[in-house]
Amino acid sequence: MINKLKFSLCFFISALTGSGQSKPSTQIVTKPKLVIGIVVDQMRNDYIYRYWNRFGNGGFKKLVTQGYYFKNAHFNYIPTYTGPGHSSIYTGTTPRTHGIIANEWFDKNTKKEVYCVTDTAMKTIGSSNKSGQVSPKNQISSTIGDELLMSSNKQSKVFGIALKDRSAVLPAGHAAQGAFWLDEQAGNFVSSSWYCNELPAWVNAFNEKKIAKTYLEKGWETIYPISTYTNSIADLNTYESVPNKQDKPIFPYNYKNYLEKNNVGIIRATPYGNSITKDLALACIKAENLGKDDFTDLLCLSFSSTDIVAHSYGPRAVEVEDIYLRLDKDLEELINFLEKEVGKNNFTLFLTADHGGADVPRHLLDNKIPAGYIKEKKLQANVKAYFQKNYNDSTLVVNISNEQIFLDTDKIDNLKLNKDDVENKLCSFLITQNGIAEAFPSTVLKFNNFDTKNYASLLQNGYKHNMSGNVAYILNPAWMDYAEKGTTHGAGYNYDTHVPIIFYGNSVPKGENYNYITITQIAPTVCELIQINQTNGCTALPLQTLFEKK
Repeated sequence: MINKLKFSLCFFISALTGSGQSKPSTQIVTKPKLVIGIVVDQMRNDYIYRYWNRFGNGGFKKLVTQGYYFKNAHFNYIPTYTGPGHSSIYTGTTPRTHGIIANEWFDKNTKKEVYCVTDTAMKTIGSSNKSGQVSPKNQISSTIGDELLMSSNKQSKVFGIALKDRSAVLPAGHAAQGAFWLDEQAGNFVSSSWYCNELPAWVNAFNEKKIAKTYLEKGWETIYPISTYTNSIADLNTYESVPNKQDKPIFPYNYKNYLEKNNVGIIRATPYGNSITKDLALACIKAENLGKDDFTDLLCLSFSSTDIVAHSYGPRAVEVEDIYLRLDKDLEELINFLEKEVGKNNFTLFLTADHGGADVPRHLLDNKIPAGYIKEKKLQANVKAYFQKNYNDSTLVVNISNEQIFLDTDKIDNLKLNKDDVENKLCSFLITQNGIAEAFPSTVLKFNNFDTKNYASLLQNGYKHNMSGNVAYILNPAWMDYAEKGTTHGAGYNYDTHVPIIFYGNSVPKGENYNYITITQIAPTVCELIQINQTNGCTALPLQTLFEKK
């Protein structure tokens, strides 16, 4: 009886604190005929505030003012990377459960780096190279799409579209009818034999139009006079790198040399990468008749160019401002198309991001704000020197990646060392290294309990015991292992965890909410909206606010 009371109390507290709930009463919603999931790669929540006055009325503003905006949504794990982000959004759980612990990770068995979607048993569909040797096999939880297809006995349709393979494959899931991404070499959208034996006719027809070339021939200039980009730092500054090897990272950008070599893959580093993704999505909706029958369909759409541009230029750049102003217009076109072709009351759309992005540390330092850089190679040398000095064997360290250290446990056993003692002492050494905030041994991450928003808890949620390292460490805020121009992401601090979550469309009330919620609450919410079983690894609660009577 006591255990039952404890369980009931825990569930009640979780429901109140984790779902943004204000009233217990709920309403029965009508199932949408189409769900569109939009993930904007590396979109910080503050971009909506920063560029608000520059957005048109039909894109981001329409979603915010006519939809429901969760303003305090966060990723609840470390590391905040693209692969884990997309997987967590669509599985409703964190890396410790769905298995996508990073974009790539060190495999303890093979002693090699593993890319999150690599599958050499697969063949590329749509090209003769290896760009299609991928699958979702490493993602061990079901997705929204998987459950939708099982629920409808495969009468529903599920597709994933992105520039990046992992951003199309992981959201689409295991049972989808198709996932398509851009082959940089061929300049065409391709797929994997996991999904099909040949590209659908509509994808072939799209590829034949050579739309990427048409976009690149325009070059890239700011959509408005550059003098109006007052939300950004000067176009010419010392904090940016150039993804297209131009002499200086300033407007305008010309892609003539790339076109002469038929290297249209550079479109990924331009706003046109988002536009061509939107174009393929519109073609998919129309050709596959999505949202046209009684079985709910799902389109997983990821805009990747925002991430590629931000990595090079940093979040305060004119280039980043311009790509969001252009994405705003792409979203407006998509929304207008959906309302015309599918019907305003027949679809539900959600928009979020797979992670945020950090300010360029050098820029922060120049503004007297604490920040810094840590170099993994130097850290690795220091760690090896530590093991050589204390254990007379530097080879006890086999890998350092994703802010985790992998040890050779067989050698530790052969030397009759106590593994826990080795890990604890290594943690004590690591926190003496400049830029490292804290370090945790595997036993702590396996067995300790932490407050939900404690950074150790975030690290724990991203730590999978049979795959992750012996020791995991956290850098200080605004520190990163990266080049001194451009930026990256991956931390558990607000700049990397805080992203928008917006729902819009069928049965979605208008409103906003400031309660802390997590990215993993999207999947169970969508599953309840379309009235299907929640994903099998789901560890989060639905967003109760969307179901309340108004």
